[in-house]
Amino acid sequence: MGRERGKKEGKVVVTGYNLHLDKDITKFQDYVQIGETHLSGQKAKVSENLKKYVIDGIVDGTQIEKDWFPQMEADVFISHSHADEKLAKGLAGWLHSCFGLTCFIDSCVWGYADDLLEMINDEYSDKKNKPSGGCIYDHKKCNTASKHVNTMLTIALYKMIDKSEITILLNTNSSIKKYKDIYQQTTYSPWIYSEIVCTEIVRKKPISEYRWKSFLEHSFEKSQARNDGFSAVYAVSLEHLEFLDILKLLEWKKIYDKCKVRYPLDYLYKLTYKKETEKIPVNI
Repeated sequence: MGRERGKKEGKVVVTGYNLHLDKDITKFQDYVQIGETHLSGQKAKVSENLKKYVIDGIVDGTQIEKDWFPQMEADVFISHSHADEKLAKGLAGWLHSCFGLTCFIDSCVWGYADDLLEMINDEYSDKKNKPSGGCIYDHKKCNTASKHVNTMLTIALYKMIDKSEITILLNTNSSIKKYKDIYQQTTYSPWIYSEIVCTEIVRKKPISEYRWKSFLEHSFEKSQARNDGFSAVYAVSLEHLEFLDILKLLEWKKIYDKCKVRYPLDYLYKLTYKKETEKIPVNI
């Protein structure tokens, strides 16, 4: 599982990892603050004034996407349930602290899509205040705004998965579940569903394409579907994602701490893609 179907010249091309953590979620608690600090340095600076994006009466969607969901360099894209955000931050902190890897978690780095959607609806969806309190919007205009914002976010996510060297899916009881006797593996989150499918169809590139030349030599310094509204279940295939658990993570750290010669992900590949990497020296 998790291996590129068309590997060339003995070089492994990594699809991603299916990280099972339900019994080990406390392992990363001490790294949550480190993760938050690491991710906050990448935080997008969004504008709360939509008028800056209006050109001749038309909103510049390209510029909104660049400002709210900017692309950046990352080694690891972490796909997770909204309920596991703290766990995702802890994993990001552990990966950054132990290996110096740059991680990406969309909810911690980008502007919130719900905030952007609310801004657009307030401005363009005929908002009317109700005498009894609250407000109402034009339903069709809200749907149109939602389509645009969700498309911006989806495309931005796909671009980040494509740019990141690996994707790690946090496979917990909050993200992946069995659905009755119909599906063995499902998710209720449309974002996790979208990200898993993306890892399966995204371009498979040689590892060297993800890294700067200096790093190659290496002396190196969604929201889960809500229960208070519409909900849907999506069958997912995880066969293309390599199995990973806490024991392999700790073994990876042990080997890297001993050697620290090459790029840290190379040691993970050596552990999990043994056949494909047997001819690739990594000084283990």
